[in-house]
Amino acid sequence: MNADIRYAIIIGTVYGLAALVLQSVLVPFIEISVARPDLILVIVLLLGRRFGSNTGSTAGFFLGVLQDAITSLPLGISALPKALAGYAAGKTTVFKLEGPIAYLWFIFFIFFHEFIYYWLMHYKMEVDFSFLLYTRVFPNTIYTSAMLWVVNIFTARSLARES
Repeated sequence: MNADIRYAIIIGTVYGLAALVLQSVLVPFIEISVARPDLILVIVLLLGRRFGSNTGSTAGFFLGVLQDAITSLPLGISALPKALAGYAAGKTTVFKLEGPIAYLWFIFFIFFHEFIYYWLMHYKMEVDFSFLLYTRVFPNTIYTSAMLWVVNIFTARSLARES
């Protein structure tokens, strides 16, 4: 097994499990009204940026399934948006997006994730989607984007891209 693949598995497992634990234990205490950050999505985005789109989408899928299993959501409802976001984050390396431009794209990926997630959650329900957009998608996007910045500070050394 390649050393980079082994490193990706170890880092993905450690950070992924830590994010799962923090998501279920810490996040309920730091939510603001109904806005809660998605730490698992943050880790998926950072793993995708560091290791590429295959690792990002794989980590997103498995962490999404684990999140669904822990939170008793329908199995797979978090896996699809997280896998797509991880894949998209991995593609930022192909297009050589660096610095603030990459983070603007990450904010778009977070918005895209939240949009798909809430669309799947409320599919075939009598809910005004503009209400969900303004009360769930936008606040969660802002909060998760802020947490992306914070988590990136703490994981910068282990998830820094290779030159």
